Amino acid sequence: MKTGKKFIRHIALSFLMCTGFSAQAEIVVMGGNPHGSLFYSMSTAIGATVTKHSDLKVDILPQGGSVFYPMMATQEVDFGLVNPIDALAAHSGRPPYDDASSGKGFRMRTLMLGSPIRLSLVTTKDSGITSVSQLKGKRVVANYGAFASSSVTSAAVLASHGLTTDDVEVVTVSSYPEGVRAVMEGRAVAAVGSIGSGIIRELDASRGARILAADVTPEGIARAREFGQSWSPIRVQEGLPGVEKSIDVLSYAITIVVRPDLADNTVRKFLESIWDHHSELKSIFRPLATWTPDRFASTQAVIPYHHAAIDFYREKGVWTAEMKQHQSMLTNQRR
Repeated sequence: MKTGKKFIRHIALSFLMCTGFSAQAEIVVMGGNPHGSLFYSMSTAIGATVTKHSDLKVDILPQGGSVFYPMMATQEVDFGLVNPIDALAAHSGRPPYDDASSGKGFRMRTLMLGSPIRLSLVTTKDSGITSVSQLKGKRVVANYGAFASSSVTSAAVLASHGLTTDDVEVVTVSSYPEGVRAVMEGRAVAAVGSIGSGIIRELDASRGARILAADVTPEGIARAREFGQSWSPIRVQEGLPGVEKSIDVLSYAITIVVRPDLADNTVRKFLESIWDHHSELKSIFRPLATWTPDRFASTQAVIPYHHAAIDFYREKGVWTAEMKQHQSMLTNQRR
């Protein structure tokens, strides 16, 4: 029986041949997050754009990084849409990835940085909760099991207000969408909320969603950054589902990583497709309107860039002396 990437490629190729797509298409696999998450919608839109404008066929694996990082090592997954805080922990072999990688970390390289993601904790309008500080002693989804990035987000938002997971009654789930569903079903008072995600819209339609503001004072951000240096404050204007008035939340630049041993030509095709056709992304999924080439090569990267991406950015004139220095700093760090 075919397993892993071979099985994915076999199924995809059979489908493509039935629909008249070229059998010469190279099938690549991109890790996204589960259905209902913002990352899943983003990865689907990005994959569709690459498939449309190249001879690559991008299949989306709807799993979090804790699942697909090891699959990059075995060449079952080629690309991944990631939280840079979580990805750096995996790359460096730090908790919660120390045991899974035997402390060695999972090898990956940065392809591009994209839109900022906006995160905080979400509750329902009828909960009576209007501040994160009011969650003390309440049931909060703060353990996402293998879906480690949301556990980090929960801890960072709580920390911004001077709370820890010891201050709340921790509810455990297995994925980001399941956390919001726990709030929807009354099993928890609050969970991690990604502004603009489908599951937040679902919560808002069923019970009314309320995104809680993070503490973005210098002290609050310093506390959040104990759970990852990539956290930055961002202002969210009222009108989006769950946002009753303009608030500040936590943010980081969403990143696409690639396994370092992927063929240079494949890396280039993927990157070139998005560079040349990024304007189409917003018509597929509106939050990708800010996924623009001026963000791709950035000193906000926390993992070294793939060498084929560096060559591409040099040709485009965006690989500056500052980027070269930043890349050198990253490569001189562990792994």
